[in-house]
Amino acid sequence: MHVSRAFASLFCVATLCAGSSLVVTACDTETATYATVENGFAELPDGGNPATRIIVYKTWWETTLFTEPVLPTATSGELRTVPERDTAYALLAPGWDPESGGPPTTLIPVRSKELLAVGRGEVLRILVSDATFSGNCAANQALSQEDADFITQRIFPGEFAELTYDAKTCTAASVDEGKDGGVDAAEAETGVDAGPDAADAGPG
Repeated sequence: MHVSRAFASLFCVATLCAGSSLVVTACDTETATYATVENGFAELPDGGNPATRIIVYKTWWETTLFTEPVLPTATSGELRTVPERDTAYALLAPGWDPESGGPPTTLIPVRSKELLAVGRGEVLRILVSDATFSGNCAANQALSQEDADFITQRIFPGEFAELTYDAKTCTAASVDEGKDGGVDAAEAETGVDAGPDAADAGPG
């Protein structure tokens, strides 16, 4: 009688332990989801105008902020993200040299033309180009002012602090200068230490 009870107790303990192991194993082997940013703009040809070379300065998708600039035709490293379907946002920095040591003087907010989706365990490829993103006035693809305000005020507020952005011309001006008609974005100094506030920025 005592032996049977002891065996039953051991069987229950073993069953519980096995169940716990399965749960832990399932968590440990869950495949992570990642995203990368690809700069789809062409590299500057020999003798080309440096002002037309476009760097992807920052990119935001769902919960993931890419802070490392991506050079033309280059691809960023993979960052962990979540399986979702949403819009991607980015800042283009035409004419900026990442090795200059200073922040870009021109930033153009853009958004993906289509919702981008990624499943669990997959890698999302965020291709930033005039074919896939809207907002670049040089490509005659200006954003609505509402969309531009959302990006500059909610997604990348730090880069446009004390600035107003005109979506029709892709130019920025300081708040005071904006009252007098604005200046070209190249004349407006922008900051670099910013990113989306996860609590209230980004599509949810």
